[in-house]
Amino acid sequence: MKLAVLGHTYVHAQNQAKYVELRRLDCDLELRLIVPRWSANDAFHLRYGVERHSDLTVGEVVAVGSAFARSHMTSVYHPIQLGRCLSAFQPDVIHIDEEPQAMLTVETVMLRAAVAPRAALTVFTWDNLLRSRAFPLGDAKRILRRFTLGRTDVLICGNRDAERLALREGHARRTAVLPQVGLEPKDHLPGADPAVRHQLGLEDAVVVGYAGRFLAEKGLRLVFDALAAIPDRPWKLLLVGGGPLESQILHEWIPRFPGRIVCIPPVSHAEVPRYLRAMDIFVLNSYEAPAWKEQFGLTLAQAMLLGRACVVSDSGALPEVAGGAAMVVAERSVAELREALEALLASPALRQTLGQRARERALRHYTNEQVAVRYHEVFERAVTARTGLRRSARNAGPNEAPYRAARR
Repeated sequence: MKLAVLGHTYVHAQNQAKYVELRRLDCDLELRLIVPRWSANDAFHLRYGVERHSDLTVGEVVAVGSAFARSHMTSVYHPIQLGRCLSAFQPDVIHIDEEPQAMLTVETVMLRAAVAPRAALTVFTWDNLLRSRAFPLGDAKRILRRFTLGRTDVLICGNRDAERLALREGHARRTAVLPQVGLEPKDHLPGADPAVRHQLGLEDAVVVGYAGRFLAEKGLRLVFDALAAIPDRPWKLLLVGGGPLESQILHEWIPRFPGRIVCIPPVSHAEVPRYLRAMDIFVLNSYEAPAWKEQFGLTLAQAMLLGRACVVSDSGALPEVAGGAAMVVAERSVAELREALEALLASPALRQTLGQRARERALRHYTNEQVAVRYHEVFERAVTARTGLRRSARNAGPNEAPYRAARR
């Protein structure tokens, strides 16, 4: 199989590891990761250059020029460079790791028709909340999604709600529900990190933690209110990231509980497990906002693989990701969150049991190896859907991806 993958996600070597595993799975796989020369994270005001995984060759990661790249929805690649790359490679499958209505997706669909018409097309989507937008943005989004989905062989959805919405639209032909990226077990070994805890002054407490954007809808204020209601418990709060709530955390929360709240600026992808390992309890207490609800929660999957006891709200995809391996509380409920945290703070045995259950689930579902097996099956089925021919493929067995053909 010749596989071309496009998307800003694969600027990072850590995210490329899924395709390293897929290549190990299929020794005949030829791979091109076509990425922009840089990618921005506006939430943390960071800009990333192209990396290359140590197990990939120079020719397997192709950087091309891009424009309007401050947002992955508006970004496009240099059309001549992208067209030449696809024409020379002649992939069996083109996988676009952006939304169906993203400009790069539309650009690639049009180029495929011109330079690689035999290639099967798969597209990834997180979109679990199709927001209504005023004219002309709303109409443009509907038109672009219809254009892409009508030409897509398999739509890969990051969560069940995204699949339900796509099928409800009536344009998706076939769907699969899969994580966007996988995790490397050797980078997520369970156990404490005494050095980090000592460095941050966390040795004498049960550490409740969060890593990600400091946004109201991530439920951080609710976490603070729940902990503030149990001041006699030996908790400390570790927050890693940045965002709009940072000023409130620094000027209101920390002075109210001096020595009990530690706030760390955003760290690199590779450093996230180090700080998650310093936590005893990981909390992701998101709640739905008018324009957003939780689509997956990658740090939740990381905390689970590290064997951390996790508490999540019942919002968006969080219960789906946790799969019974975390304590689930009602979104926006400070009382339920306080009860869950109090139970975990009081019981090392409960934290250990929940952490072991979380790691077992993460090993079954969220490692690069497991994710690669399921993507390989989807790519094979996309080729079958387009050509009617079954290419040689390894039997995915119990890890076979959920896959559905939409009823017409």
